[in-house]
Amino acid sequence: MKLKIIKLTKDKYKDWNQFCLESDDAWFLHTTGFIEYSLNYKPELKTQNFSFLIYWKDEIAAIVPLTLETYEAGRKEFSFGKGEILCPALKNSFSQQERKEVFQFIFAEVDRLADQENVVRGRFMFSALSPNFLNNGIPINYLLKFGYIDISLNTQIIDLRKSEEELWKELRRNHRRNILKGEKFKIKIYTSKNITKDIFNAYKKMHHKAAGRQTRPDITFDLMYDWLTVDLAFLAVVEFEDKEIGFEYYLVYKNYAVGFSAANDPDYEKDYPIRHLLEWEAMKWMKKQDISFYEIGLQWYGFLPYDFPDHKKLNISHFKKGFGGFTVSLIRGEKYYDKNYFLEVYQQRAKKYAESLPGRIRTLSDLAKKNDK
Repeated sequence: MKLKIIKLTKDKYKDWNQFCLESDDAWFLHTTGFIEYSLNYKPELKTQNFSFLIYWKDEIAAIVPLTLETYEAGRKEFSFGKGEILCPALKNSFSQQERKEVFQFIFAEVDRLADQENVVRGRFMFSALSPNFLNNGIPINYLLKFGYIDISLNTQIIDLRKSEEELWKELRRNHRRNILKGEKFKIKIYTSKNITKDIFNAYKKMHHKAAGRQTRPDITFDLMYDWLTVDLAFLAVVEFEDKEIGFEYYLVYKNYAVGFSAANDPDYEKDYPIRHLLEWEAMKWMKKQDISFYEIGLQWYGFLPYDFPDHKKLNISHFKKGFGGFTVSLIRGEKYYDKNYFLEVYQQRAKKYAESLPGRIRTLSDLAKKNDK
């Protein structure tokens, strides 16, 4: 295959986004709207856009989101917000052999750019909401073929094609109780048909209040408002005594949805089950809109040698699991281009993981001594 690389520039945005709509590998986080969000998400990382398109026979064969971030001491990584970038999306008509060739070409270019820009690590992940992922079974982690180390996690997806009765039965018993307790709340859904700047600004202010500060630039909120106005998102709001006390912003694309941002009033959330009713009513609304799958979020169970969730993450994970659904692998991989940085990261991880192990675990040396007695 004779493939050609074209850098993503604004004059290519329309073509890129049309390809996203057509490719079963792509979801919303592949689009230029989200790339713009990525470029503005953490100004301190000085994010640069290295995304590119692959052409074959004068047609787009693949798109490759790629952002470069600069960390402490000038360290450069291919990442998004210190996390993973979505994997490339390919043309649907490719055979398995053609996909293999295109992936080889893409990751050779990623390696070339890493060398050119002195990148020390690249991080990628699959989209659990791409049609290929959901409809064709869990794919293999092909990143391993290109020198990446598996750092996969799990995420929870709710099948909204089930009846409301089935979905209710899947809820944790305590969640059902809290939903019934929350019936004094009023839930409103805002879409392109009824969203106003005032409502969106109320969400934005609550986001700042819940976090104790403004966590990201205004432009990222402006982009989120724009997505609402073109039906790429909806906003669920909890009202109590004529006051907004909770918000959740959901992305919607290709008939699939994900919870993208939530903010509860800290003056109320300790005493009231705000999110229980909000999530349930949002699920029912999504179902009525014929949205098929809802990714409610990551599932953490404890420390892994490469991931160390705190108590807050573990509690959020447990809360989300209570809404039912099924667990799938969130396939991720990282590749190191610098030996010393690899050793630094893995030594730190090994130390942290070892410190988390219970004291009763003995070393192999201790066990050997015991067996010799």
